[in-house]
Amino acid sequence: MPNELTHRLQDIPGLRQLLLLLGLAGAIALGIWLFFWTQQPGYAPLYSGLADKDAAEVTEALRGAGIPYRIEPTGAISVPQARLHDARLKLAAQGLPQGSRAGFELMRGEQGFGVSQFVEGARYQHALETEIARTIATLRPVRDARVHLALPKPSAFTRGREPASASVVLELFPGRTLEPNQVAAIVHMVATSVPEMSAERVTVIDQSGRLLTQPDPNSDAAISAQQFEQTRRLEAAFAQRVRDLLEPLTGPGRVNVQVTVDMDFTVTEEAREVYLPDAKVRSEQVSEQPAVGVAALANNAAAAGIPGAASNIPPAAEGAGGEPAAAPAAPAGPPMARQATRNFELDRHVSHVRQPAGRIRRVSAAVLVDHVPEVGENGQVELRPLSEERLARIEALVREAVGFDAGRGDSVAVMNAPFVRPEPVQGVGEPPIWEHPLVGDILRLLVGGGAVLALVFGVLRPTLRQIVVPARIQALPEPVFERISGPTEAELVNEAVTKAANSYEERLQAARTAVNQDPRRVAQVVKSWVGADG
Repeated sequence: MPNELTHRLQDIPGLRQLLLLLGLAGAIALGIWLFFWTQQPGYAPLYSGLADKDAAEVTEALRGAGIPYRIEPTGAISVPQARLHDARLKLAAQGLPQGSRAGFELMRGEQGFGVSQFVEGARYQHALETEIARTIATLRPVRDARVHLALPKPSAFTRGREPASASVVLELFPGRTLEPNQVAAIVHMVATSVPEMSAERVTVIDQSGRLLTQPDPNSDAAISAQQFEQTRRLEAAFAQRVRDLLEPLTGPGRVNVQVTVDMDFTVTEEAREVYLPDAKVRSEQVSEQPAVGVAALANNAAAAGIPGAASNIPPAAEGAGGEPAAAPAAPAGPPMARQATRNFELDRHVSHVRQPAGRIRRVSAAVLVDHVPEVGENGQVELRPLSEERLARIEALVREAVGFDAGRGDSVAVMNAPFVRPEPVQGVGEPPIWEHPLVGDILRLLVGGGAVLALVFGVLRPTLRQIVVPARIQALPEPVFERISGPTEAELVNEAVTKAANSYEERLQAARTAVNQDPRRVAQVVKSWVGADG
């Protein structure tokens, strides 16, 4: 029954032609879709779940870089698979996506009726934290930041006030670090953004949990870390200076430099007061007056003996001829007392000396130089050791580069030895050929081309043949065979055709039977048809 109904439907000329045309249109549409599918590259998701602002920034950056993109119905942004890594690198260089978090935009929205003071305070604190995090995220090494503020409640009592504090968590880009001055800048920025907050109350850590701020910068551990960092920075500067000086002579990668700096971080204060020996007279005062009392008697040589009348009479002195000696002459005047006072100029030298911390106590430099390539007699490049003269010149250059001071005990050692070159690392095996992106594109083209060819030869060609050939056969009148061919040939063909049923399949089968029985005559009939149409 279904086959009979199908045959009846096929016998309707209009319906049959309509079905054939619909099949032809569908085949053509399928072929066009396969063509464009083979020409379109495969897309891979770049980012998904982005906010509207981040999605707009990412698409704008992709458009500026000339990278095609496509927004999926789920909101994901897809780019050609061949340019996936390129797109991610370009976006990462621009710090995208940044991540959208509402800051003071929360204050612009509808606050609602009857919002409590606690909710308003929480909104303000969240907005302030978000704005500070956005500012920190603008730094180049920082990928993302989160800020937590601990704001105490306002109190009317001065003693009851607690200082505000903040905690900052940084997510740095891979391979990047923050310098101490950058950490200090973040700390001071956060401290100055919140009222009544000191820099000591700000804590900064990174995504690995490392503490980037010192809780007590004046502690022994913090001071020791600073001194160690200063020493290593100075050693690195000396080594780089020597390397930059010698590499033009030896070639890149042929000099290895190690510098050790012994530094003295002792802080010395000295106060001295010195008196010079060559003193000078500043002032002199001399006074003289007559002697009185015991001093006058002591000075009088004539007054001597036991007090009394006898002592007051001088004894008679005999002369050389027995005559009494002459009395001594009386003094000219009373004795004088002299007193002198001299004031000397005191020389005084006062000095206050404070030696700064971080003085270089000693520098030791060790330089290892590889053999230098030279052209030999045979014209080939060979590695040859350096001569003593060249080593001496290199040592002199190193001494000047590090500021050699023999009085300080500095030392410089230069040695020439061949470097042991590591064997070349064998490259990682290439991925299988089927994992190569180009192979996928080629397979897509082959599959698309094969599908198009199968569609053309398997659908379009039979459909066109069904539309054109049967109509021509049915349109030909029966006496055509008698007009074109001889009576015998026409009778044979007409007899074979008229004996069959009126359906198309039965006619086609009858025509095939006629071809098998007498192909030569049928060929002549077809040839006459073609000639008649021309």
